[in-house]
Amino acid sequence: MNKVLVKKFLPDYSLREHITSYTLIDIPYDLAKNMDFSVLPSCQTRMILFIGKTSFQVKKDELEAVQPYSLTGLYSRPQLFVPKHALKQIMIQFTPWGVQTLLDFPLAEITDTRADLNFIFKEDLELLCHSLQNIDADKIKDVLDIFLKNKFRKANAVDKRAKNIAQYIFNTNGTLRLNQLSSELFISERTAQRLIHNSIGINYKFFSRLVRLEYVRKLLRNGNLNLTEVALSAGYFDQAHFIHEFQSGFGETPRAYLEKQQKLIWNQLHS
Repeated sequence: MNKVLVKKFLPDYSLREHITSYTLIDIPYDLAKNMDFSVLPSCQTRMILFIGKTSFQVKKDELEAVQPYSLTGLYSRPQLFVPKHALKQIMIQFTPWGVQTLLDFPLAEITDTRADLNFIFKEDLELLCHSLQNIDADKIKDVLDIFLKNKFRKANAVDKRAKNIAQYIFNTNGTLRLNQLSSELFISERTAQRLIHNSIGINYKFFSRLVRLEYVRKLLRNGNLNLTEVALSAGYFDQAHFIHEFQSGFGETPRAYLEKQQKLIWNQLHS
């Protein structure tokens, strides 16, 4: 019987400042064709390595082939992917500050799109992908660890001040305006904005919005609060503003999202 294989691995401890997980996904086409592969906004980026044939992305009501090896930008709106074959890929999920040190361009430049990893890793990528072909699933982690340790060894260190600011944004669920954070952390608005942009690749407002939307989605998944309570917990004191913000990020109302969340296989993998 055909089965869905989703296997997660933790990276080597030395990489966990940058990477949260590796995921191997292997889904037969007769199952994949009936699944919803909508990818929702998130404050984490991912490298996608297709081992088999690539999927397609819906763009302006047309299907566009996805690059076989790519880095996703941060999404401000839902992205829909459609598999036309069995789905077999490896995904590397980064911490919010994890990938910018590997890039020579701001992550903001690929918002809502992808960058070809061939331009980032060049000939090293070919060696990596060759190593990943036809190996045992349990060896994938070791191959990725070796490759990424080498890459981060050559990269600049992440500014600890930026990590502290990002962590504070997470702790306050993305609800603070820049001037509030500046006051509470005793740091100038300009410095806070610069640190976030240099280490995460996007501006403060966009990053806070993504953190806040993820927090809202977490509350909805938990199912312990009604919609009014979710809105208040996330700092929305106007229900219309809450619904508008949610719909602009996720493409549907909170109620509609709740009704279909069980079908969103892709986002269940990364929640």
